[in-house]
Amino acid sequence: MLNNKVAFVTGAAQGIGYAISEEFAKQGANVVLADYNPKITDVAAELGQKYAGKTLGVVMNVMDNDSIQAGLDQTLAEFGQLDYVVNNAGGGVLKPFAELTDDDFDKTVNLDLRGTFKCMRAELKLFLKQGSGSIVNAGALGSIYNPGGMGAYNAAKNGIMGMTQAAAIDYADQNIRVNCVAPGLTKTPLNEGGFLEKILPTVPMKRAETAAEVAKVYVFVATEATFMTGQTILSDGGVSVGLK
Repeated sequence: MLNNKVAFVTGAAQGIGYAISEEFAKQGANVVLADYNPKITDVAAELGQKYAGKTLGVVMNVMDNDSIQAGLDQTLAEFGQLDYVVNNAGGGVLKPFAELTDDDFDKTVNLDLRGTFKCMRAELKLFLKQGSGSIVNAGALGSIYNPGGMGAYNAAKNGIMGMTQAAAIDYADQNIRVNCVAPGLTKTPLNEGGFLEKILPTVPMKRAETAAEVAKVYVFVATEATFMTGQTILSDGGVSVGLK
């Protein structure tokens, strides 16, 4: 159990981010749910009514340094420590490569890659002061084995995997771990519909992953995999190992 531990999850208002927050809460942790959507305060309050640990909702923009620092400051003011971070916030424009505009590319890379960089930098500074910490970033199976139309998204998610490795090596000897989880086809409010049905036949397990399933992977990597750092863990129903 994670009693008296504190977890911080970005992009936590819905989907995978919310599921990760709930998994931390189920295991007894105090959880900070961060999101740019103002409803995050209500989402956090509702989650807090279901489990024993405390929850805090923070309105935060991962592309703004001051907003990120304010979110971390709120966390320390409320709980006095931070043990685990999941940098989940992200999204992207999915188009064939030649159809991507400069704005499409910039929006996707700024949110996913630059946003994760900004969060990691602030989190690492906090963990260095504390003397410990664990970060898990959100990668994507689609950046390695992709169905097309993911040029900007691939650039961002591959960059996140590279940053994960770099930070892991920089701080491996300072009690700080940095890893990445790359979900496969996951059923969330953002990808239900035609895209989900189109890709489903390519999954050897012949079904989509649930947000609750991949949330368990994120929390395990953050909390239990104590000799793991710099890794990207695929949770993909077998896509990366073969076709069936």
